[in-house]
Amino acid sequence: MIKVIASDMDGTLLNSAIRIAKENVNAIQYAREKGLHFVLCTGRMYDDAMSLAHQANLYAPAICMNGAEIRDEHGKIILQHPLEKQLVKKIFQVLNEHDMYTEFFTDIGPITLDKAYGKKFMTEMQQQFFPDAKKDEVIEKIEERFESKNVREINDISRLFSNQEITILKLISFSADKNKLKQASETLSASRDIAVTSSFSNNIEITHREAQKGISLQYYIEKMGVTLDETFAIGDNMNDLSMLKMAGYSVAMGNAEAEVKKEAKYHTSTNDDHGVAQAIYQMLKNNH
Repeated sequence: MIKVIASDMDGTLLNSAIRIAKENVNAIQYAREKGLHFVLCTGRMYDDAMSLAHQANLYAPAICMNGAEIRDEHGKIILQHPLEKQLVKKIFQVLNEHDMYTEFFTDIGPITLDKAYGKKFMTEMQQQFFPDAKKDEVIEKIEERFESKNVREINDISRLFSNQEITILKLISFSADKNKLKQASETLSASRDIAVTSSFSNNIEITHREAQKGISLQYYIEKMGVTLDETFAIGDNMNDLSMLKMAGYSVAMGNAEAEVKKEAKYHTSTNDDHGVAQAIYQMLKNNH
């Protein structure tokens, strides 16, 4: 009997317009009325994730930054898995060597070394991935991203590494060059101290080795007295694999990566076709 629903956000609960459709919210509410618990599992930072959730009138606890942080329904931090600063320096050196654009997710928000460069880099990358998109619209979208996430700029990286009051929880690094992404990922994956994954085809994400969606989801549900066999997990990308492998009822989105579809026990429709809602209703039928 399923007791907990854990849902990814980007590419899953969020549609292509980066919105949570009413159909998905209604399905979640229906499941809650049946006695099920709902938790968000996202690569996003808490404030970023909650801003999108609250726009849809959805309130929930959240496993954030791929498991680096767990918060309850009131926003109180339950658990954090920070990265040690000397380790972050080594990680950043590898990413820098591969000419990648990097942001540091910290307890005071995302930090970058050069916002102007980041905007230019991401605009060019988006144009490469989506050549039919209008340049003005791409620029506007990138500007909106930096504004909504409140990305801070720090020109001297050593200040970040020496500041003991700032906690680093995750690094996200982008490149349009798949070979550079692969090389950086393989180099970093050799370390036993970190977890390396991705949420889109143009990035890699680095967290503490214990900061994985599956591990943090297990910690969260076991505190509730629930087992993984009683857990429903749904996602679309590589950073969802750890929880899909561990959950008793795993679902891949119709727009999911091939490896994710292969790992999941069930499939649903795409994020633009309310795949989360369809999967929840089907699960509730199976639950009975």
